[in-house]
Amino acid sequence: DRMSAEQSNQRQWDEILEMTKAAQERGADPLVWAVELTTVLNAFGVSVPSIEVAEMIVSHICWSNNVPIAWKYLEKALSIRVVPPMFVLALLSARVTPSRWEYPAAYRLYIELLKRYAFSLPSLISCPDYPRIMTSIADVLQFSHVYEIQSSEPGLLVVQFLFSIVWKLLDASLEDEGLSELTPETKSRWPAHNQDMDIDHLDGFEGKRMEQTSALSKANTVMAIEVIGIFFQDKKTSRILYLAQKNMPTQWDHFARNIRLLASNSTALRSSKNLSPESILQSTSDVWREQSHYCKTNSLKHFHAVTSIPTVPSSAQCHGTFYSALWLPIDLYLVDIMDGLQVQATGAADALR
Repeated sequence: DRMSAEQSNQRQWDEILEMTKAAQERGADPLVWAVELTTVLNAFGVSVPSIEVAEMIVSHICWSNNVPIAWKYLEKALSIRVVPPMFVLALLSARVTPSRWEYPAAYRLYIELLKRYAFSLPSLISCPDYPRIMTSIADVLQFSHVYEIQSSEPGLLVVQFLFSIVWKLLDASLEDEGLSELTPETKSRWPAHNQDMDIDHLDGFEGKRMEQTSALSKANTVMAIEVIGIFFQDKKTSRILYLAQKNMPTQWDHFARNIRLLASNSTALRSSKNLSPESILQSTSDVWREQSHYCKTNSLKHFHAVTSIPTVPSSAQCHGTFYSALWLPIDLYLVDIMDGLQVQATGAADALR
């Protein structure tokens, strides 16, 4: 019956977790652990990449096992695609970002993983479990509480996911520098995971260790701001952010205001060797100008050809008047904006191969 099936399923995950703990205790090499993991997953008939494995590993790390070997296991699971990278990034964004002062090393690792995996969107869209992964990401990041637009359309959720990741980095950076007090918001729009904070497992201690922790936190703020710049400079992600700008104007106005606040007041931004206040403002304005031109000349022409949506006035297309026409089949549109391809009716996965 259903109850016995659920109990059996829980026993399977308990066994996988115990195997991971045992490997960690004996200091098993990440590759050895990965081989053991895939063997067990195959025996249990678990398909990969697995959302459940991702949840298990991240929950294992946060925070009773916030140790290097556990993070190495997570990175190995990512590299061999046992877990979906975007879902892992969503989990870490939700769990690590609110606790970044208590666990600055974990926040640094999250930012490093962002740099490595947040720009591999084509592999996400070609994944067979793409719709379920995006729905799970929406649940983790609680899109229903943040955005006015409510949809289960995977393509729309990709846009909201990328925008959320960048927006959370921005808000965290402002808060780290004490600049969030200059914003009109009285509280964070991002739900905090206070239950994750455990004073017995803090990264920092008194004396020299606390000084090192403070230095790492400051360096993290600089790196987080630099990653924001990378998202705007990358051709694929900047085009997706343009979709957020055009179709979520209320949220974008808040975001753009905070970008200007960061550019005007951030000490961390001024200390960066890779990004300047002028360049981050220029990057965000370039997104508007270049992608607006792209919208008018290429993508929507291909988009409407594929989806058989009647042609609408170009002014309406680029100003969001025909909302449903722009958003509903957006996973096909994403193929076009990411690779500059003329989308074929074969669909997203085939076009991205």
